[in-house]
Amino acid sequence: MRRIIVLVSLVFLGFLQACEEEDPETTILITEEVLLTSGEQARLLGRLITNQAINPQDHGFYLSLDANFSSPIIVSLGPKEGPGRFIGEVTGLNIGQTYFARAFMDLGNGPEFGNTIELTTLIPGIDSYTPGFGEPGDEVFILGKNFTSDTRVFFGDQEAEVAEILFESRLRVIVPSAGNSSSVEIRVQSQDQVLTFPIAFEYQTGSYTKLANFPDEGVRLIDNIYHYKNGVFQIGLGSDRNLRFYEKIQQYDPNTNLWQEVNFSGSNRAFGFSTPNYIGGGIAVLSREPFTYNRSFWRNTPSGFVRLGDLPFDSYDQIAVELNGVLYLIGGGPQQGNAVWRYNSANDTWESIGVSPEPLSRRNVSFVYQNQLFVIGNSGTLLRVGSSMTDWQAISTFPGSLGQGFGFGEVIGIKAYIGGYSRSSEIWELNLQNLNWVSKNPIPGTAQGITAGSFAKDGFLYFMRQPDLNLTGSFPLEMYRFDPNGL
Repeated sequence: MRRIIVLVSLVFLGFLQACEEEDPETTILITEEVLLTSGEQARLLGRLITNQAINPQDHGFYLSLDANFSSPIIVSLGPKEGPGRFIGEVTGLNIGQTYFARAFMDLGNGPEFGNTIELTTLIPGIDSYTPGFGEPGDEVFILGKNFTSDTRVFFGDQEAEVAEILFESRLRVIVPSAGNSSSVEIRVQSQDQVLTFPIAFEYQTGSYTKLANFPDEGVRLIDNIYHYKNGVFQIGLGSDRNLRFYEKIQQYDPNTNLWQEVNFSGSNRAFGFSTPNYIGGGIAVLSREPFTYNRSFWRNTPSGFVRLGDLPFDSYDQIAVELNGVLYLIGGGPQQGNAVWRYNSANDTWESIGVSPEPLSRRNVSFVYQNQLFVIGNSGTLLRVGSSMTDWQAISTFPGSLGQGFGFGEVIGIKAYIGGYSRSSEIWELNLQNLNWVSKNPIPGTAQGITAGSFAKDGFLYFMRQPDLNLTGSFPLEMYRFDPNGL
C-alpha cells in the first residue's frame, strides 16, 4: 500500500512541478481505492486533479466482471463542478465475485477513464438466531454478515417473511405457519448461497381436547385430593368453593371417558394429601385459624380404602410423594413449613428426617423423575432431592409465571410439563436431561382458571380446569387432554 501511495504522490508532485515550470493544461483522473465491499455492495473513491476550470457533464465509475468492461455496470454521479474527490456506491453485485473498476468522466466528447483496480465481493455467513422456539407470527432475529437484499429465509419447507434487513448483518423475520413437523431447520438464502443452522427451530406446540366434565355439575372443587393409579384417576374430597365440603371421590377412566363414584368411608377434609397408595390429613372444619385438623390416615388398596393409625402430627396442605415405594410428607402449613416426614409401612410409624431448604406446600408444583423429587420453589427455583431428603439442590429456574400457586407437574418420558397455575394459562416443557425449557401453547379458556388435578398417560397430559372462584354463574369443571407435540 505504501508503494502505491508514494507512486501517486510522486505523480502529483511531478504534476505540480510541471505546472510551475510550463503551466500546461493538464487533467488527471484517478481511481483511488475501494472504501467498502460486502456481499452485493461496493463503495469506491475517485479523484479528479486538474489545473484548469472544467465541469464534467457526468462522472462516476464503471464496474465489470471482465477487464475489457464489455458489459459494464455504470455508476453515474451526474455533473461535477471542478476537481476533487468523489465517492460512488453500487448495489446488486454478485456475491464472491471479482470485479474490475475504474473512474470515468465525460467532458462532452464521451467517457474518459482512469486507472483500473480490482475488488472482490464477500460471501454471506450466519452466526446465530434467537429465540430458538416460538409460534407462527412471532419474530426471530438472525445474526450473520453480508446478507443481500434478496435474502430469503425458510423454516423447513415454509418461507418466512423477511421484515427487515439491518446493516446486511441482522434479519428480522416472521415465523411462518408450521408444516408437518414441530422441529424444523432454518435456511438462509442470499442469491445462490444457501446456509443452514445446525440447531433446529422448535415450534411452540401443544393441542387440547376437551373431554367429559366433572360428573357433579356446578361444583368448583378446591383444596382437594387427587391421584392416578392402575389406569384410573381419582379426585375429590376438598371443598366446593370453600363454602361446603365435597364429600365424594370420583374416578375417571381415560380409556372410556366415563366417571364413577368411589366408595370412601372416611370423614370430610380439605387441604389433605394423597398419593397413589395413601390419603390423609387436612382440616375437618371449614373455618379460619385455629384449624381443626383431621389426622386420619388411609391406604388405597385394590379392595378399597383401609384405615391406618392416625398421624402423630397435624397435616395441612403438605407435599406428598412416594419414592421407591416409601411415602414422604414435606412442608405444609401453617406449622409444618420445612418439616420432612417419612412413613414406615412395616410398623405403621412416622419419622422426622430433616427439613427442606425453604417452606414448601402443595402450592409448590412437584413431580418425580427417576426416583428423585423435583419441586418448583417459591421464587421459581427448581429443586431436586433424592429419597434421603438431605441433598436438596437448586438446578434450574422456572421461566414462566407462578400465578397464585396450585399448578401441576407431570412427567412424560424424559420431559416434565409444568404449568396450569392459578390465574395463569402457561405450560412449559422441561427436558430433564439437559434442563432446557420450552414454552407450549397456552391453556384454552379464561386465564383466571384454577387446576383441580392432573395425571399423565400414554404420552398425554390430562388435567381438570375450572374458572376463577369469584366468577358468578354455573361453570363446569372440565377435563382436558393435552398433546405436547400437537400442532
